[in-house]
Amino acid sequence: MRRFFKIFALFLGLLVLSLGTGAYIYLKSLNPSDASLMNLPTKEDKKNPEELKVLILGIDETSPDDPHRSDTMMVISYNVNTQKGYILSIPRDTMVTIPGHGVQKINAAYPIGGPKLAMEEVSQLIGEDISYYVKIDYEGFKKLVDAIGGVEMNVPIDMNYDDYAGNLHIHLKKGWQHLDGEEALQLVRFRHGYAEQDLERVKVQREFLLAALDKIKSPSILLKLPQLLRTVNQYVETNIPPSLMVKYAEYAAKVSKNDIITATLPGNPEYINGIAYYVVDSEEIKKFMSDLQKGELNQSVKIEVLNGCGIPGAAGKVAEILKQQGFDVVRVGNVNGASYDTTQIILRSENKKVANELKKLLKNAVIVEDYQKKSDADITIILGKNVSLEG
Repeated sequence: MRRFFKIFALFLGLLVLSLGTGAYIYLKSLNPSDASLMNLPTKEDKKNPEELKVLILGIDETSPDDPHRSDTMMVISYNVNTQKGYILSIPRDTMVTIPGHGVQKINAAYPIGGPKLAMEEVSQLIGEDISYYVKIDYEGFKKLVDAIGGVEMNVPIDMNYDDYAGNLHIHLKKGWQHLDGEEALQLVRFRHGYAEQDLERVKVQREFLLAALDKIKSPSILLKLPQLLRTVNQYVETNIPPSLMVKYAEYAAKVSKNDIITATLPGNPEYINGIAYYVVDSEEIKKFMSDLQKGELNQSVKIEVLNGCGIPGAAGKVAEILKQQGFDVVRVGNVNGASYDTTQIILRSENKKVANELKKLLKNAVIVEDYQKKSDADITIILGKNVSLEG
């Protein structure tokens, strides 16, 4: 197995943006080997100078025989005016047409034309201009995690996988735990135990990166700053000017997880001529990006579905339908020791728009507002005996 996740993506981006003026000299050394990338025309700066978009590239450069495709691609955006940002995962199998090379997976853009072509293809795909990138290799991941002292993370399921040919061994238990660099690498590489494999893997990767953001912002990180700077200096390449990094340092330090929407580019896995692609629709992406910019994306709201009606498999069926509608279902389970006559949509956030959309899908459901945060989900759906789905 040669498909390794090689990047501590958002951690790196936010680290670079939050080190501050004391790191200026180190940041100057992160410039790309291709000097022309430092002077790309930046439409986004002219259109909205208060918004920064960065493409994060995770590249395998450990083997001379490897084509060095970008195994992970993420877009990080932050708007100073709204004080909101997003992390957008671009599935590596996304089907695109590259001039002179025909139909390709988007992760082929980097080996064909380097960071410049990768930025161009992603910009065209999402309809947003991207002129900055950050690139890191595989080894940097473990070292950066260890340099910050590890990360607290809720591992979603038991993870057990061995690929002796690829020297890949993953053994993690479900639940909250402290992950060092090696364990964190196992977490973000794991995919074979998920129903949707890569799509669920990128979701876990984003959750890990948000957990890392919390760690980076802790006061204890100041003592680790010298080692962090040395690690970043060794493994990072970017065309973000140091002055711009310093400018955004103040904003990055104030960012909370509640200010960041995480999402995956919408699409469907398909086999075309025997090749696995992730197929997207340009009109769907246009609406998706508009909702993402407005902060009205269903995927940003975490939903759990609990079976309170006693019908076996009901919660799983409802969860699957909601996923197909673009909702982010983070948990499926049962209500123990109680049964419900009426389906309840328990709202624990201010996003009443999503709750109303769910009510349209779930006939006869009632919305209950509960801001006590007894669950980490934003919305809990408890299926009652009157459960019925629209359509």
